[in-house]
Amino acid sequence: MTDVRRGAGARRLRAAALGVAFALVVVACGSGRNDSTSTATTAPGGSTTPGSTTVIDASQCDPSTLTQGVTGDTIKIGTSLPLSGTYSAFNAILKGESSYFSYINSLGGVTVAGKKYKIQLVSKDDAYDAAKTSSNVDTLINSDKVFGLFNTVGTKNNLGVRETVNSDCVPDLLIASGAVQWGNMKYPFMLGSELVPYPDEMQVFVDYLKQNKPNAKIALLYANDDFGQSYRETLKDLVTNTSLSIVKEASYNAEGSEVKAQVTSLAASKADTFVLGGTLLACPNALTAAHDAGWRPVIYMSGTCVSKLLFTLGGDGADGVLSVTPLMDPGDPANASNAAVTLYKAQVKKYAPDADTADGIVAYGWSTGALLQKILEASPKLDRVSVMEAARTLKDVSGTGLQLSGSKWNTNKDDWFIGETFQLVKYNKAAGHTEKVGALTNLDGKTASLSPKSLLNS
Repeated sequence: MTDVRRGAGARRLRAAALGVAFALVVVACGSGRNDSTSTATTAPGGSTTPGSTTVIDASQCDPSTLTQGVTGDTIKIGTSLPLSGTYSAFNAILKGESSYFSYINSLGGVTVAGKKYKIQLVSKDDAYDAAKTSSNVDTLINSDKVFGLFNTVGTKNNLGVRETVNSDCVPDLLIASGAVQWGNMKYPFMLGSELVPYPDEMQVFVDYLKQNKPNAKIALLYANDDFGQSYRETLKDLVTNTSLSIVKEASYNAEGSEVKAQVTSLAASKADTFVLGGTLLACPNALTAAHDAGWRPVIYMSGTCVSKLLFTLGGDGADGVLSVTPLMDPGDPANASNAAVTLYKAQVKKYAPDADTADGIVAYGWSTGALLQKILEASPKLDRVSVMEAARTLKDVSGTGLQLSGSKWNTNKDDWFIGETFQLVKYNKAAGHTEKVGALTNLDGKTASLSPKSLLNS
């Protein structure tokens, strides 16, 4: 990390020495500040808008690195995620996104400024260890020479590299985390994915309780990291001045998944509502522990755990559990004839035959790959600054991967969150899939106001 930052500083000195040449590059990248009166125009197909009002300040970027990772007809993209260890189930993301890139490459690739490019994805295992993520990112940027990062998993993992990617002007696109920190405008080269922002999850669940259980007594389990704090702090804010109350809370070690003791303690509170701000194996472990303790509260579980595998591992404890998703459930027979689902299943079966196409984590990887294509194809030029501008000015993106019907994804200079349109769902164990609860939720432009400022600005 230190070497990377020193390198970034040296590059900034070289950039300053380039003088007029640098200024010309910045203007060419659309990073000038004299266009505030211009209006955005919709890109072909109405999917994205690379707005003419700039969002990215490129004044500190080294122009010689803006097209790093682009060679001939190939764009090299890097990702770091847990392929081993406690969180290895997230390797299903890689199966989904790799399948999408193989599929789109078979059609000639993505089209940027009239030219076709194939996407080369370089993946590295970090076992969900933030220190390993930092090392991987260092290698990806400085040795593998990637254009940018894509769908790197984990809140703390991305927080650990944000100084690097921003000082080096490396896009860290579609981060696999719904943390509010991706809305911190001090770090313009980072953008979260279509995952529902964690504060939005708590807002829709609190609204549900107000309608269905207005005097709910809530017990909360959360991971003892930035991920878990998003649930804890937002929930505390939202229940203030309501008849809802948090009667007991407990945290668990985010490096593991053992939660039985904490859940047993929470069950003793006799709370009638349980909020589970955990991820991966901690989720089914908590559901099982609650069921074994004879505790039958209304349960809300993090949207990061919406997965056929995790629901199945939760056994009887998973039945009736509430959560959220920005995507169609590929395991729901009602979606079997949907064209997007049919394409997804056929291509994943072709390129990742060992993947479970009914698993929401695989579907997430596929859909996020499709969203990257939309961003790249919206960019007027294939350089880092232009691509980030396109990512920051999405307009009514729809029909992307397994995106929900009626959903639209947007970003702009004041709103950096994508997954603000989503569906509250309930798991039906007998049917083996989730079911919709109520109408589509649209919190477009509201995430920042729902976010604890201590986290948003951290």
